[in-house]
Amino acid sequence: MRNTAVILIPVILIIPTLLADKGKNYAKENVCQGLKDIGIEKFKEMVTVLYSQKFPNGTFQEVSCVADEMTKLAEKCCKDDASPDCYDTGATEISEKSCGKDSPFPKHPGIEQCCTLQGQERKLCLASLRYTADELPSLTEPTNEEICTEYTKDEKDYSVRYVYEFARRHRNIPAGFILNATQNHVRMAERCCRPAIKNSCFLQERLQMRSSKIFLKFLSNVCNNQVNLKSFKFGLSAYYGNLLGLSFEEASAMSGRFHSGLEKCCLKPQPECIIEELTSFQKVICGESNLNAMSEDFQKCCKKPALDTLLCVDDLKRQPRQSPDVANPVSSKLCEEAQPHGIDRYLFLTGVNHASISLPVLTTVLDRIKNTVTACCSSADITTCLTEKESKLKKTQALLSKLDDTCSRYFRLDLPAVKTLMQKKVQGEGGEKQTQAWLDLAISCCSQRSPAQLCQKLTEDVIKYDDDTV
Repeated sequence: MRNTAVILIPVILIIPTLLADKGKNYAKENVCQGLKDIGIEKFKEMVTVLYSQKFPNGTFQEVSCVADEMTKLAEKCCKDDASPDCYDTGATEISEKSCGKDSPFPKHPGIEQCCTLQGQERKLCLASLRYTADELPSLTEPTNEEICTEYTKDEKDYSVRYVYEFARRHRNIPAGFILNATQNHVRMAERCCRPAIKNSCFLQERLQMRSSKIFLKFLSNVCNNQVNLKSFKFGLSAYYGNLLGLSFEEASAMSGRFHSGLEKCCLKPQPECIIEELTSFQKVICGESNLNAMSEDFQKCCKKPALDTLLCVDDLKRQPRQSPDVANPVSSKLCEEAQPHGIDRYLFLTGVNHASISLPVLTTVLDRIKNTVTACCSSADITTCLTEKESKLKKTQALLSKLDDTCSRYFRLDLPAVKTLMQKKVQGEGGEKQTQAWLDLAISCCSQRSPAQLCQKLTEDVIKYDDDTV
């Protein structure tokens, strides 16, 4: 894969936990080492990336203000003649400023609760805040003329604004990738806007960056899923089960391996962690024990470089499995210790039959099933509870099949035909709103790389209407 080289950020530069205290002068020593390693300009860019990711709904001015404060603090307190308590005192002042009525910093949900705390507890609370709102729309690709107009107006400001806009739309991937994408974009502006706009230059640069942009979309999608989807691991298990024709045990081991790698690396600023994990995972899915039994298309994917392999596999068409019928009454054996992973297996058998549903939609429904069964397993009379919930579980199974059928048809039909299909699926009162809920879900969420949080919400809307249907 071309152009996936990244700016290597020192492991010690973990800005979101700048204020954490793991011993005397821990934060200061690590920040100062990071400042020394990458220099003041790159340090400020890195801080801007991390606070843009942390506060995606903050304005550019608000994010720049907090980035300026943190950079000034580091620059001031990392000098040889700085007082020993310089950093801790400055960090405390910034936390107090964050809690001020007229704070110039981004306004974050939950900050009021942090501000009721004092001292180190407040600083740790502020450092751990992370925005959980829906994903922002992708950054619109500017025209050559727009790039040159903005770039020539103020070169330095152009770079930091691009960092801000790109980071807030990719808030669950390592920050080093953001810096790398910004560096490539600014380099393109430098090369292609002087002395006049050169369209041939832009074409060449955009082609060179194409593969890295595709990789970032893939990475952003899987990291958003990992961070936001409650039952992502179960969804992954079903995904690999029907993509590769794996058994429950094989699919669970593979999905667990991928999930743990994403969990460990997606929110780390340094990119080498996720690259190492994805490279290692490619060896797992392309191992000799898997390869011989796989399709010709899958084998072709495994001949590519590691990161390209995962992109290639992600684009393969999934096939529904003919797994055992899970629509029968759920047995209390699911809850027995003698049946290892009983509920997990049940969710796998449920999900593996539905190959047309995106992971955000599938995991939202699986999470509902899991919660119902788990609650019964914790009840005094498991059998009675499961019997009472049988109709609800069957209804959820039927809804899953309806969702699968909708998405399998969605890409084969034009929009009017899709709307007609939605109207046929809707029964009972409130048909117009229910039809719109199904239509919104189909348009936004049938694609495999659908936005996690939005599609959770849209799926829950459809579930709600389904529950209300008599």
